Amino acid sequence: MRKIFAFWLFFLAFLPSLYAQGDESKTEKFEGLLNKLLAPGPLVLGHENLEHKDCLKCHEVGGGVPNNKCMDCHKDISSHVDAKKHFHGLMNGKACIDCHKEHKGRNAIINAFDQKTFDHSRTGFILDGAHVRAECTSCHTEKRSEKITRKNDTQFFGKQGSTCLSCHAKDDIHFFETPKFKGKDCGTCHVTEAWKNVEKFDHTRETGYALVGIHAEQSCKKCHVSEGKNNIKYSWPRLETQKCLTCHKDQHKTNFSPRFQGGQCLSCHN
Repeated sequence: MRKIFAFWLFFLAFLPSLYAQGDESKTEKFEGLLNKLLAPGPLVLGHENLEHKDCLKCHEVGGGVPNNKCMDCHKDISSHVDAKKHFHGLMNGKACIDCHKEHKGRNAIINAFDQKTFDHSRTGFILDGAHVRAECTSCHTEKRSEKITRKNDTQFFGKQGSTCLSCHAKDDIHFFETPKFKGKDCGTCHVTEAWKNVEKFDHTRETGYALVGIHAEQSCKKCHVSEGKNNIKYSWPRLETQKCLTCHKDQHKTNFSPRFQGGQCLSCHN
């Protein structure tokens, strides 16, 4: 039975060319009529123009709707599949039509999903910390403006990056001069529970300068207030030579007797 159906579908697919004999307008009209007769229902608005074309644009004789037919048009998703990244790229060859059912009518939404129950780890980016509590649209800000339908809806895949700076570029107050910190992974110091929480940063290990006493109670920008991006520059080239006097004014000046001048501040201060 299946072979008979496949034969007739194949025959009907070529019938327009026999009927029209080179007349493209007749061919298109005949194909549109065949599609309406054979289709189980109208296509969604975004695929409406395909109803006037060959069924084999999407279908394969006796083979259903293979993924490569979808990828021929949906290039943005195809790039993810080829790279095996993001949501569609991690589907492991699952058929597109398993999720995106067609012929449900013009106004059907065939790419809907429940934002509240969606497992974000399936995209390759696990939500933890404050990310779990964030609204989807606080990260996914791009609109479907280039799509045929629902142009104001959120585009949940495409150009979003997966690095911290993809979303937090406006929060980046760093201006590192030393190669050691340039391009360093944000997670070395920051945690997802709170962006300003830098408890993981070990000032002694990372800079060689131990914060003790009241120094340990200060905010970073209390000391790092030199020139640079956002007026914060994490580099102190004079610290090796001037030490305490890099930050603190010398209240003693020339009041010391010669035997104290040039001495170490820590000889008296702690």
